[in-house]
Amino acid sequence: MSRVRVRAGYDLSRATVLLTLAVMGCEAGQSAAGGWDTWITEADFQIGDVLEGTALFSSVGDIRVKADGPRIYVLEPSIARISVWSPEGSLLLDLERPGEGPGHFTQPNQLGLLDEGFFVRDARRFTFFADDGTLLGTVPFPPSILSFRGFRLAPEALLEGGGFLARPLVPMSVQLGWRGDDPLDHLPILGLSQSEGRWTMDTVAVLDQRNKSLSIRPSGYGFTWEYHGGQPYEDADHVYFDTDVGNVVVGRKNMAGAEVRLMEITPDGDTVWRRRLHFPRISVRQGKVSEFVEEVAQYLAGQTTASDSPLSYREARKLVEDALYVPDLYPGFDFLRGMSTGDVWLKTFEEVDTLDVWYAVKRYGEESAPRRVLLPHGFYARDATDTHVWGVQSDTLGVNYVLGRRLIKTSSARRE
Repeated sequence: MSRVRVRAGYDLSRATVLLTLAVMGCEAGQSAAGGWDTWITEADFQIGDVLEGTALFSSVGDIRVKADGPRIYVLEPSIARISVWSPEGSLLLDLERPGEGPGHFTQPNQLGLLDEGFFVRDARRFTFFADDGTLLGTVPFPPSILSFRGFRLAPEALLEGGGFLARPLVPMSVQLGWRGDDPLDHLPILGLSQSEGRWTMDTVAVLDQRNKSLSIRPSGYGFTWEYHGGQPYEDADHVYFDTDVGNVVVGRKNMAGAEVRLMEITPDGDTVWRRRLHFPRISVRQGKVSEFVEEVAQYLAGQTTASDSPLSYREARKLVEDALYVPDLYPGFDFLRGMSTGDVWLKTFEEVDTLDVWYAVKRYGEESAPRRVLLPHGFYARDATDTHVWGVQSDTLGVNYVLGRRLIKTSSARRE
């Protein structure tokens, strides 16, 4: 795949064309998935017991599990805590370290596993630990002088040799063209590398960001605020950074029908794996659309009650309806996650009774049909082994538990 060197006068539209042509060439003749096995899960492990007052987690930002399953790593960003547990709920390691010193965390937001340890990414650096919690070292982010069109970069993965994969942090009002420039419908994933003290940036992939944000800016005298939320049926590209190998997996879902395209791209811009899938076509339910519009409209009207220019519910509803993106069909998926097994898991808009439908797609090797996995509503898969899927779920009181659910095969492959 072609690489585009970032220099003065960087042309993002040219990069988009190059990526599109390369992907079309790579995927020519790729057939759709033809069937799948269906799996259910049963509760097997639970970390946390409100009655005993043990392991009461705050908001859980990330969960990682060693592939053989003996250690479960849990990140709680709000209290800068990383804890490690046995599947049965025994606490093996507890690192609660808010701060800026060595081995401390400032806004930690990602966990990664090593052969004999783990690392944490926060707002400033990557910090590496041995399994017993011994600090192994840190790698600071590249200098802030590196930017995309003047916007700072967020490193997402550390590469061999000290490079990074990063994406630009562009405010949504700028992406939409509300600051006077042209809208930015596409944004790059950048590979950063250093040689002889000089940093260079290369475009690794280009992400389609259209229809991602539900953005509202009332016009007229007195209105000085903006609202930016998520589109409930957005079909922008999703991305997963595989920190084990330093590649990026892009999930593209703005295809016709419920088609999904997955591709894995190296820091050099080469596509090393790709997959085209067709999931069941599901029409968007207008009742759900109306519920969403009403909820956001009530929120906006309530938030502006004490302002100089309050919105009536009717005005707020009209603004939400005008800004809402509603396709005829649900996109192919709404959440993408890479697991310790190497599989990519996709949460779809399908439902079976009270269960959400996920698909586990194998990378590399023989192209097999994805597994169709039914998980309880509200349970978001964060990692998986060959036998269990791990995630977090809240009870009716808002208490968070880390759960391990055993995977059980229930039926043979179904054909579309």
